[in-house]
Amino acid sequence: MPDAKKKRKKDSFAVRMKRRGREFKSLGQTLANEPRAFPRALLNVLRRSFRTVWDARGGGLYACGYVLTFIWLEIRMLVEDILSAESIGGFFGEQVFEIFFRFLGESLQNMITAFMWPVFVIQISPPWSVGILVGMFVAFARWIKEPLEAWLFHDDDAEQSSGSEAHQPQE
Repeated sequence: MPDAKKKRKKDSFAVRMKRRGREFKSLGQTLANEPRAFPRALLNVLRRSFRTVWDARGGGLYACGYVLTFIWLEIRMLVEDILSAESIGGFFGEQVFEIFFRFLGESLQNMITAFMWPVFVIQISPPWSVGILVGMFVAFARWIKEPLEAWLFHDDDAEQSSGSEAHQPQE
């Protein structure tokens, strides 16, 4: 089994933050210099981020539910902030001022809430919720997991995040 999966040593927090900073700087430069290439570059960054969460959460239905719930909560939070702002300038002024306090705190709360996504499914219809979860598991394993992993671990992008080795999906 040691040959089946060789784990790469995890980089330090500082190294990962430096890499993220370079990534976002590159995105900003792409947006300024080549706006048409920006969506593709952003998709690659998002794919790497999703891949990280996917691997950290086990790469199954739970990971997928976590990512979707977190994205939903973050979008909902952003839309609520936009709708509550008095003007565009006020929105950006508030975001710049409060990003380190309120936004990061709410994102942490959203992360914790996203961990509990199966509870929200169970609350939909308590007597039928077990069947709903089993149905989700079967549908995910049969029709969704393989195409999703093909998108997440696309060959041209996998070598950038994991060295020269391609990712081997879990069975």
